[in-house]
Amino acid sequence: MLRRFIGAAAAAVFALSSFGAAPEAVVRDGGVWLTGVGTDNPVIYDNDWWFDVFDNNYLWAQSSLKHCNLKGNIVSRDMWEWRKGYLYSMEQCVEDARKALRLARESGLKNIPDLTIGSSEAIVPPESGRIVDTVFTETDGSRLIVKEARKASPDKPLLVIAGGPLTTVATAVLSDPEIGPKMVVFSLTVADGGYNGKDSWSAYVVAKRTRLVDWATGSFWEKNSVFRPEHFDELPSNPFCDDMRRLIGSELGQANQLGDGAPLVWLWKHQCWKGYRYRQAIWRGDRVVFEPVSRAAAADLIDIPRDETDMDACREEFFRVLGDADLFGKR
Repeated sequence: MLRRFIGAAAAAVFALSSFGAAPEAVVRDGGVWLTGVGTDNPVIYDNDWWFDVFDNNYLWAQSSLKHCNLKGNIVSRDMWEWRKGYLYSMEQCVEDARKALRLARESGLKNIPDLTIGSSEAIVPPESGRIVDTVFTETDGSRLIVKEARKASPDKPLLVIAGGPLTTVATAVLSDPEIGPKMVVFSLTVADGGYNGKDSWSAYVVAKRTRLVDWATGSFWEKNSVFRPEHFDELPSNPFCDDMRRLIGSELGQANQLGDGAPLVWLWKHQCWKGYRYRQAIWRGDRVVFEPVSRAAAADLIDIPRDETDMDACREEFFRVLGDADLFGKR
């Protein structure tokens, strides 16, 4: 891996080409729409853990049905307690992803890209507090984001669905600032030291250098708010579906619900989201906070409040896809 430093020599170029703005959004037809974002956009999925959520089940089903332009699956490390030496190893996250991919392929799903390894180290906030002074490490995952973003455009951006830390995404934007306008990134619990926000500087960089949509800033799903165990009874018996039944039967599954997947079901059914708010990213010593603002011009990102999320619509969209008769072959 290549260690790079954005120093004084590159600062001027970075300043000229950097980009940070809230996505353009509008509410119409009962849902939230983002300018340039649709089901035909290129998509990259980036996560740390793959068996505490149902995200990859839905996304891989859409890709198998050829309804998603999925360009890659990135594994990034869980950055919990990184300042103390990390609570989990990168190998644990990779093995989790490998198992998930194996279950999907054993159950007949197709068109699922192989895994790409993303960031294994958090980005240390520079003492100067300036993004241009950030030290970072490129990875295969960050290079994949750069490659796909360069092929995208501001009018038809690359969508990065991040279920874990934003380290790999931040690294991509730092290594090539010109891709900022060509991306829309979706995140969850990355503000104010939330679970996915332990690498808080990365979340700050992403908010300031590209377009960010954060679901339910400062909150999470309520238990059994989207799924209950009986909802999965009609799915066929195979390794892919059997593991979903295992998860929803556990305390973790009933607490995590749709997990990091709110933007996934929304992408195919905009009525899952009823409204949005503008927020500004502010660095406060050791973490980023997303403060509400009233005007788009002052915003770095938009937030989709939990109380503006239609839980029934999320469930209906999820099972519309997982219950498709063509997904696992005719039953």
